[in-house]
Amino acid sequence: MARTMTEEDYAALGLRAPAARIDPPGAPRDVASLIARAAAQCPDEEALVDAAGAYSFRGLADAVTAAAALFDAAGIRAGDRVAASLGNENGLVIAFFAAMRLGAVWVGINRILPADDKRYILAHSGAKLLLTDASLAGQVAALRADTPDLGHVWILDDDARDGGWNAALADAAAAIAPAPDIDPFAPAAIMYTSGTTGVPKGVVHSQHNMIVVPAAAFAHGLMTPEARRGSALPLTITNVMILGPVSAFLACKPFLFAPSIKIEPLIEWIAAQRIGQLAFVPTMIYDLLQADLDLPGHFRMASGGAPLPQAIRETFFRRYGYHVSPSYGLTEAPTVVAHSFDTVPPEGASGHALPHLEISIRDADGNAVPAGTVGEVCFRATQTGDWANVYTPPLGYWREAEKTAALLRGGVVHSGDHGSLDADGWLTIADRSSELILRGGSNVYPAEVERILHSHDGVADCAVVGKPDLRMGMLTVACILPARPDADPAVLEADLRALCLDKLTRYKVPDEWRFLDQFPRNAMGKVVKPKLREIVVGAV
Repeated sequence: MARTMTEEDYAALGLRAPAARIDPPGAPRDVASLIARAAAQCPDEEALVDAAGAYSFRGLADAVTAAAALFDAAGIRAGDRVAASLGNENGLVIAFFAAMRLGAVWVGINRILPADDKRYILAHSGAKLLLTDASLAGQVAALRADTPDLGHVWILDDDARDGGWNAALADAAAAIAPAPDIDPFAPAAIMYTSGTTGVPKGVVHSQHNMIVVPAAAFAHGLMTPEARRGSALPLTITNVMILGPVSAFLACKPFLFAPSIKIEPLIEWIAAQRIGQLAFVPTMIYDLLQADLDLPGHFRMASGGAPLPQAIRETFFRRYGYHVSPSYGLTEAPTVVAHSFDTVPPEGASGHALPHLEISIRDADGNAVPAGTVGEVCFRATQTGDWANVYTPPLGYWREAEKTAALLRGGVVHSGDHGSLDADGWLTIADRSSELILRGGSNVYPAEVERILHSHDGVADCAVVGKPDLRMGMLTVACILPARPDADPAVLEADLRALCLDKLTRYKVPDEWRFLDQFPRNAMGKVVKPKLREIVVGAV
């Protein structure tokens, strides 16, 4: 049996032990067992497909064993951090499940992150092994001096520098690897936040946390187990790994990598491969509406990663005849907290709490506030039914005990987002607490202003940020991406100002306007507001 971590073990890592240890009803207790389970049930069924090839579940089980043997030979043990900065390819999934098999801690690093971000994540996590490719080899070599814990760097598309990876996978059927007992509640992944609020924080989740998401969704009929799943978004974002391969393999169904994030080939691929579930972000849905393509009849679309403007929802419904399902989630959950399911939400709403969760809105002192009142969005495990206390909160922030205590204070997860619940339980997000603009003593929530701006057909995208001001404390600046490149900024500004004056309290109307050709974005398509603020302040 695996040794159960003590409260002192968690505290030494800046984390907090889960209050309860209840396995998910009717599901495996960890991620590590999923591949062997699927291989036993349907060994010859299609399991994993990328542009270079495909694995059956038997073949995938062999590949994971071979990778785990290679990790073990490199000295990787339970609790050691294994990092990967790769594109969407089969090797990324194989490495993830090999790390889970050994009880190691996974660290996904998006390839497009700048070198300084990679350096920070590798150093902060103390990663012992990094898997990457030749396109990043020079960048990684330059940061080795600042990452003393990084003992191994394997370049997977270079046989001379791959640590034996390709040879091991070529002879995978002969591999033998350790299969230690797994503590499902031990740290299993450090998910670094997207950086929209400053320096990334390392959110720590267990294998239990990761398996509960699809297990609860399947049990409550919120995700379709039979669906063929795929992704165009990078699986180095561990939330995408959970909603993709982890969910697919729990259902013993295949996971396929999309050939492109570009809309036309993506929709063709969805139709050809009969993909039933695939994560879209709002920018992809906007691009879809510009392309005016036919969607496959079997496919139903949901959106996450950032708020979906009401105008986009309405345009999508008029064209395709069904509503895009919005959702609300965050790295700290992990993944989805609220979803609209098959119900059309009220304007601006993100959804209802998933059935294994309970959402509350709280004031600065941690007290619940009345329905309709804006406060901090908090959540915890549901307290009733078969799933009572099955969900466990994040273990905290890696090696940051004070931030962990703030995140988990009062027995709930504090999201850092402002929002409200109406009398029917619909959650509406007002804004990130860090994005709140305190203008002349009054609160301006950027998302509220952005919803109004998005309703104008001359706006392709928008983002509202604060700018320091000696008199007001902060001014509200609206950054606009025009829908038409030949749009007259002066005319569009006048239209948008009039629209805001009609729909908003006067102090919420933007003080300044910026018209840009593009926005700084992260891998999930979210606008990186700290960088946008730098642009706004630097333009003065």
